Formats: sequence, structure tokens, C-alpha cells
Amino acid sequence: MESLADSSASVDPRRQETEDTVESPGLVARALLDHVIQEMATDGHVQPIDLFGALGSVGGFSCVLTAFDIASAGDLSDDADLIAMEAEDGSRYYTGNLPNAFLLESHDSLLNLTYGAARRSGALISQEMAMETLRYVVSTIGHPQFGIPRLADENRPAETPVAYVRRLWPKLADALDRNRVPLSRRPFAIGLALELAFFHVRPPLDPSLAARIVTECAIPMARLDPRLIA
Repeated sequence: MESLADSSASVDPRRQETEDTVESPGLVARALLDHVIQEMATDGHVQPIDLFGALGSVGGFSCVLTAFDIASAGDLSDDADLIAMEAEDGSRYYTGNLPNAFLLESHDSLLNLTYGAARRSGALISQEMAMETLRYVVSTIGHPQFGIPRLADENRPAETPVAYVRRLWPKLADALDRNRVPLSRRPFAIGLALELAFFHVRPPLDPSLAARIVTECAIPMARLDPRLIA
């Protein structure tokens, strides 16, 4: 495994929450949710399972992409902030403190916002769901099972997480730019859109299932090499 940290850097991107803000976060969340629905709609309708799968996929990808952008700028502060893992076939995946912070470990991370909304909707969500999925995803790196949600057929989104990222990320990135969302706050902004989905999607989806779908889609995409999508 290879660390991507620059030993001369002194900026900890996790401290930028107070510096990089999202203007009108509620409006941004609504705009992002509407944008994804519009991109996915067939006859004006999106299946809730597909919507949560898509939001989880692009949200997870935003975690590793944001960490990758910070690394490219030379702003890492620790060897463990972003770590490259190379599979036997030569493909690369990423882990480390930064993608984990954006994904799960900060108070306004993608999955913490998702789980908070699920709990407020009546679900009993344990953090162990994320930890177990993290372990499973790492075990599948470099194998065909990587990025395939462990869901029953009737609960599985219509597309794979990486297909959602390839289809939706370029235009979603444009929407984030238009709404002036700083790079370091993009996982947060997509997390807000996920929160909104729990309370506005019709017909409503069981919140425990919605959280599971987001988890199964977000975590592998937070390990993906961003250069595969660019």
C-alpha cells in the first residue's frame, strides 16, 4: 500500500468545516435531489430503490474524489490520510482517514446524515452495519464481487453503483459547481440530499432498507479510483 501524503503539508482538510460552507444548504439539497430525479426519471417517475442506490453511489464516490483532490493539491497532513491499494490485476483502490471521514467518521459525513434520517424515520440502525460492510468491501477488492450490493433481487437497484457514478457524476458535478459547493463539502451536500429523500420520496421506502441500500452502494464507491470515471 502506498501513502499519498506530502510530508511538508500542514493543512488538515477535516478542519475546513468552519471555513468552507455550503450557502443555503436546504436549497442546495433540494436542487441536487431534483437533479438526480430528473436525470433518472422514466415517465416522470423514479423507483425509490433506484434513487437511494444512485444517491448512495455518487455520494460514496464524492468521498474518495474529494480526498483525491486534496491529495493532488498537496494538502495531506498524515501518511494515513489517503492510501492507495493495488490489486493483483493492477487496478487501484483507495482508503485512509480522509475518505473515511467524509464517508462515515465525521459528524456530518454522508452515512451519518443517512443514518440520522433513517432513525428519525423509525429505523433501528447500528453503526456496525457500516463497519461490517467496510470489512466486506475491502475483502472484495480486485474481485468480481466488488461493488455488487448484497441485496435481495427485489431490493437491488436497477444499475450497479459504478454504472450510476458513470452515468450521473459528470452532470451532478456541474450542479454542485452551479450551487457553489466547495470541494471539501460535496459529500456533505449529497448527504443532505439523501436526508431529504427519506422524507419526500413517494411512495416511501422502508427506512432500514433505504439505509442498507445507501451503505451497500456508497462504501465500495468510496474506494474507487477516481481516474476510472474521469
